[in-house]
Amino acid sequence: MKLDQIRFLPLLVLAMLVNILSQTTHETGHHLVYQLMGHEPVWAFTKLVQVWETPPVNPDEWVETRGSEGEQGWLKLSSPIVGNVANAAAAAAGPLTGLLGAVFGLLITSRSQNVRWRQIGLAFSLTASLTAVLYYLRAPIRTGGDEYDVAVQLGVVKTAVEIPFALAFVACLTLGLRQLPSWRVRLAWLGTILLGSVITGVLMVLADPLIIAQVDAGHAWFQPILGYSLPVFVLNGLALTGLGLWARSR
Repeated sequence: MKLDQIRFLPLLVLAMLVNILSQTTHETGHHLVYQLMGHEPVWAFTKLVQVWETPPVNPDEWVETRGSEGEQGWLKLSSPIVGNVANAAAAAAGPLTGLLGAVFGLLITSRSQNVRWRQIGLAFSLTASLTAVLYYLRAPIRTGGDEYDVAVQLGVVKTAVEIPFALAFVACLTLGLRQLPSWRVRLAWLGTILLGSVITGVLMVLADPLIIAQVDAGHAWFQPILGYSLPVFVLNGLALTGLGLWARSR
């Protein structure tokens, strides 16, 4: 079986699974920095659990913060991050971990002897790279974000942070596409991966407010496991299981 010999539906399923795990890879970068510094974060699907404007039920269990425009908010941390370097590291860890994930996917694609795992590695790398490239293309009209936070903390312009990350993800995307034999196949993969990313991405974004509300309410089924709200932890476990089953399929 060749790398590109895969039907639409199996590729769509793969795209949805790896997008869940790619998003988690990005968020885990942030999470690990917070955790290593002893701040005990609680994470939803796409962000640290946080509320804005309306105080949480138990404000003493949250850290008060201010947004980029001075708006009042609260983060689900045991203690605040202090210092520009620490805050910059926490913000940069997400895109950096996402980039390392894209590179790791390329390594699996080029070195694995199992064609299914090569397909998984390629899909993961293309997913991480494509979503990042589309994200950076919106940079001129976007406010906030990890790169903005890094720039503010380090006292540099936002583009000085965005451009190196953007170029690195473009390189990963290019190298990934070169693994496929023709532009027809490349466009088919990109279109399917984009569709899978949109489906799972929208669902995760829509689920986050519910998770945040239930964490705030202290609901037992939304408490953290290893720093992730229970539904997030469970879904990622299911995605990993699904990926293992997908790898065994014929």
